[in-house]
Amino acid sequence: MPDRILIIEDEQTVADIIAINLRIETFEVDVALNGTSGLARAREGDIDLIICDIMMPDVDGYQICRELKGDPATHGIPIILLTDRTEVENKVAGLEAGADDFITKPFNFNELVDHINMNLDRAANKYTTDALTGLPGNIDSDDMLKAKAVSGEPFAFMLVSINDLRPYREVYGDTRFEGVLRFASRVISSVINGHNSSGNTAYYLGGGTFSVLADLQAVEHFARDILDEFDIGIRDFYSREDVIKGCVSSFDRRGTLVDNPLMTISIGIASNGHREIRSHWEAAEIAREVLEYAVTFPASKYVMDRRAESGPGKK
Repeated sequence: MPDRILIIEDEQTVADIIAINLRIETFEVDVALNGTSGLARAREGDIDLIICDIMMPDVDGYQICRELKGDPATHGIPIILLTDRTEVENKVAGLEAGADDFITKPFNFNELVDHINMNLDRAANKYTTDALTGLPGNIDSDDMLKAKAVSGEPFAFMLVSINDLRPYREVYGDTRFEGVLRFASRVISSVINGHNSSGNTAYYLGGGTFSVLADLQAVEHFARDILDEFDIGIRDFYSREDVIKGCVSSFDRRGTLVDNPLMTISIGIASNGHREIRSHWEAAEIAREVLEYAVTFPASKYVMDRRAESGPGKK
C-alpha cells in the first residue's frame, strides 16, 4: 500500500506542485492549506509523513510540530519542515520543536523525495537494529548524541551519505543495492574499530545515510579512510562497461534517458572542539549543513565544520 503524505502549505501553487510530483512517485497525498486544517487532518490518522511549511498565518510549523509530537497518537509521524530560511538557529528551532527533518525552498524535487524516503525508512526501522546492516538505528543515534552533548565532553559527530544510490538501485536491483549498504556498513565499522581509539559507534539512519559518534582526535583519520576504502571497493558493484563509462544510464520519471555518476560517499562532521554545541539537534544540524556542502563536490569528500560560532565561516 502506498505511503500517505500530508502537505501543510498555505500557498496553493506550491502545495499543488508538490502534490502532483509526489503522486507521480506513487505516493498518496492529502493537502491542507492552513495549519489548523493540517492539524485536524493529521489527527484523523492514516498519515505516514507530513511536509509542513514553517511560515503560515494561523498556526506556524513550529507549533504544529510541538502539538503533533506531544500527542501520543501522532508523535511517531515524521515531519519535514519547508523553510525559506537558512540560518542554523532557525533550523535548530524547528528540530527542537520536534521536526524530524527540514528542506530549504527552493528545492530540487529529487532531493525532497530522497528526504521523504529517508524519513519513512527511519520511522520503520528506528526502534530496532537494522537487519540489513547490523547497526543500531536512529533512536539509538539520537540518544547517544544527546548524552554526549549534555556531558560537555569532547566529541565528533559524522553524517555519512552514499550519493547516487537511487539510480543504482533502479538499474541493478534490490539485491545489489542491499549489497552496497552492507559494504558501506562494513567499511565504516572496520575503520572506526580499527584505529587505536575507543567509544566510536556507527548507526544506520536509513536511505543510505549513516551516523558515527567518534573520538574527536581521530575523526578526520576515520573520514579519510572511509572515503578511500569506499572508493576502492564500490567499483566491484558495477559492470565493467559502467566502470569504463564512469556512469550508469537510467530513465527519469519523464522517460528521458540520463547518465548518473558512479556512487561516491560524502561526510559532514560536527564537533565541539571549536565551538559550544548546546544540544544533539544542533550537532545534527551542523553535520547536515556541512554534509550538504560536501555533496556538491563530484568526488567523495569530507567536510569538517571548523567555525568558532554559528553563522558564515570557513569550513
